[in-house]
Amino acid sequence: VFGYLGPNGAGKTTTIRLLLDLARPTSGSVSVLGLDPRRDGVALRRCLGVVPGDLRLYERLTGREIVRYFASLRDSTTLPEIDALAARLDADLDRPVRSLSKGNRQKIGLIQALAHRPELLVLDEPTSGLDPLVQEEVLDLLREAAAEGRTVFLSSHALAEVQRVADRVAIIRDGRLVLVEGVESLR
Repeated sequence: VFGYLGPNGAGKTTTIRLLLDLARPTSGSVSVLGLDPRRDGVALRRCLGVVPGDLRLYERLTGREIVRYFASLRDSTTLPEIDALAARLDADLDRPVRSLSKGNRQKIGLIQALAHRPELLVLDEPTSGLDPLVQEEVLDLLREAAAEGRTVFLSSHALAEVQRVADRVAIIRDGRLVLVEGVESLR
């Protein structure tokens, strides 16, 4: 688990947008899992689970319809995993998204990102809007993903949250990395 910390406006979301080819670098290059996000975007997205900081979902669909839709885009059969994640996160997948709170929308985003057991999770403030018990469950899910050999890129502005789950941490300020350390030495 790689924690990516910084204050609001430091460049955390911009970094994620570059990794996902949603923004293009003005110089340099980006490689994710050995792939070029621009050239190999389709192949790369099959290996990724993403929760953006500005999560937007189809308002008229139910949570279940959304997670099944994303599973079909990946040619993934993850229906048992969807139900297991929904139970762990106490998510209601049968109501239209427009009727859900921010926290319940966030749960749907997490389920769609985790259900296909991706090689790399890219999470931008994934516990935003969640109650403390669900936040802890999310951190447990991230620990489990790491224990299975998967990688988690966790962007946050909450040092305490990142310290509880990350192995290494980078701190970004004004678009520049100011520190990359193991969690123990950061403490």
